[in-house]
Amino acid sequence: MTLCETQALYARCLLGESDFRNPLVGSIALRPHQQSAVTRAAASLEEFGGALLSDHVGTGKTYVALALAAASGKAIVVAPAVLREMWTDAAKRAAVQLTFVSTESLSRAACTIGDCEATGPTRLIIVDEAHYFRNTATRRFSALAQLCSDAHVLLVSATPIHNRRRDLHSLLSLFLGSRGSNLTASEIGRVVIRRNRDNVDAGASMPRIEPPRWCELTHDEEIPALLLALPPPLSPRDGGDGGALVVHSLIRQWVSSDAALYRALVRRLQKATALIAVLESGSYPSAPELSSWIAGEDCVQLGFGELLAPQNSDAPVLLPIVRRHLSAIRSLARRMRESNQRDIERAQTIRTIRATHSGVPIVAFSQYTDTVDALFGLLAPDGSTAVLTGRGARVFGGHISRIEAIARFAPRASGVPPPRTAEAVTLLLTTDLLSEGVNLQDAGVVIHLDLPWTPARMEQRLGRVARMGSPHESVFSYIMRPPASADCLIRAEGILRQKMHSAGVVTDGLHAILPDGNTSLPGAASVPAVMEELRSVLESWSARACQSTLPHFASATVMSPINGFLALYCCAGQYRILACDASGVTDDPARALATMRFGGYEEVSGDPGELKQALDVAYRQLRAARALGSLESMISPRHSVRRNAFRRIVQIAGRSRPHARAQVAALSARARQAILGRLSAIQENRLAVLSSRVLLDEDWLTEVGKLSSNAPLEPAAEIIAMIIYRKSAL
Repeated sequence: MTLCETQALYARCLLGESDFRNPLVGSIALRPHQQSAVTRAAASLEEFGGALLSDHVGTGKTYVALALAAASGKAIVVAPAVLREMWTDAAKRAAVQLTFVSTESLSRAACTIGDCEATGPTRLIIVDEAHYFRNTATRRFSALAQLCSDAHVLLVSATPIHNRRRDLHSLLSLFLGSRGSNLTASEIGRVVIRRNRDNVDAGASMPRIEPPRWCELTHDEEIPALLLALPPPLSPRDGGDGGALVVHSLIRQWVSSDAALYRALVRRLQKATALIAVLESGSYPSAPELSSWIAGEDCVQLGFGELLAPQNSDAPVLLPIVRRHLSAIRSLARRMRESNQRDIERAQTIRTIRATHSGVPIVAFSQYTDTVDALFGLLAPDGSTAVLTGRGARVFGGHISRIEAIARFAPRASGVPPPRTAEAVTLLLTTDLLSEGVNLQDAGVVIHLDLPWTPARMEQRLGRVARMGSPHESVFSYIMRPPASADCLIRAEGILRQKMHSAGVVTDGLHAILPDGNTSLPGAASVPAVMEELRSVLESWSARACQSTLPHFASATVMSPINGFLALYCCAGQYRILACDASGVTDDPARALATMRFGGYEEVSGDPGELKQALDVAYRQLRAARALGSLESMISPRHSVRRNAFRRIVQIAGRSRPHARAQVAALSARARQAILGRLSAIQENRLAVLSSRVLLDEDWLTEVGKLSSNAPLEPAAEIIAMIIYRKSAL
């Protein structure tokens, strides 16, 4: 074959020909980038037992998941309860049968496959907002791991990494077990599907995101000093509520608004008053006992302290500590109550932004209900303003429902007629309650009233607005800058930038969410970003002539600045590439991309000896990778459970009696295949339990063999095409 034909063959195999040929899922029309995601996710589900769909917020991941659910016939969706209605409506449009399980319910109790009435080999678990399961120590993670056992798992999250790369490893362990923490770059590129706005087709009406802008405010710089000077509080009997953490929390609330700090101080006063009352009765309460003493947000109930907590001889000694803290808190609260100048300035800044973007709906987010409530009180008289928190929704005329508030603010996204001019809402003040699972693309401006703990939260806020179908060409964002003194204390901006770098393994396709900042890892693109560049090169190759049927083998040779090759091979029905350059042979996508870019040079006649040598090198590398993949499962500290089980298999084989060796050998082979195969987190837990059990050798091998029916992790591969790069003579 010619070079053009060989390159087209690479493109055809690596880009894939989608089995999902119908762009319609029910009444939902999938965009080309969504159809591509369906194909790639299906391939990952087949290879790894799961996939992480991490496309940018607002690019239609829900519809991709529904297309995969339609192909599976029946699926379970695990998502926050607030998204139940959204998933139910979308499933009806897609004509897909779904069973919904709330994230919150998994925090309360385990949910089994039987509970969800999902059976059959095509079972699919869709985990929306999957980042809620990034902590493996939680009850919700354990419950989800149980639910996902023996099922295909589609994780959906635009922000899978909130704090550190371990977040990604934890999510992947749901279907890969400990192997999820040790994937190669090539494997990450196949299991994680991440496209940013540049990879979305032009017809999707994605708005351009303008660089964010700081809003500078004046501040009373004495407040942080006064907070630091607060006498330390007394912790409840069971610990917690430490002084440093209390001050840190109070400073963050002051950065958000004067109102947030004042309300926090009032709550501190309540707690200190209740604690004094209990201590005066001779008791020292625990945190739950102290909570039962507080009747409401603004009052402390009367009662008998000795009935709430056991008597404690240290109570008289502890009273002065609490009284000093109470006195200081009361003095600071009095000062904050008498002045709200900063909040007035914040409200005026929002008015200026509204005037700058006249007629454009604006949504303003805060971590704290007290902040948005206070600003609503200042801005509501301006008109067309609403506040929406966990307590409900309000406009200047009184309370309205959450659904009505969203419909008045974003009628287009809600699919309802525009409200009357007198009822229209063009400024929505809300908490992070609305930062997930809500379409607000009618808006064109986002205001961050404070900096959250993670950059993911800021992305989610902006993602409510910058979505497909937006009527705006550009989306703008503004950030209220923290006071310099407070930011030095809480390091909010620095922590956000550090977490952006940690997330770079997946999310460097994100736009800058902080002014004058860079979200990518220095000098390195994320693996998904490299994969998208690689696919772009392949797409440029795909337009070239290609035979209708795949040949047994194809090759071409070109002159280039390097000696090397690019091999196309097939492994377990999946096509992959292997690159060779001066640094050696690898399946790393970045090295493969660099090698592919040398494909535009002059084509020359091939040398059979040169081709044979390249094939020998490539096959040697593939055999070594297969052996090392199996060995790594045995020797890596992350795979100690598998290693111990493998050691026990060897011991059983060594002590088997002659007449039983044939049976033991067969059982051992199946047990080895299970250990080397695809094991989810829950299956690895079962293997750990089995490894500690005392069973007859044959019985133990049989039980281990039942854990997984998957093939070994890396079956034998066959090279089907080769492009050889021959270095040009100088």
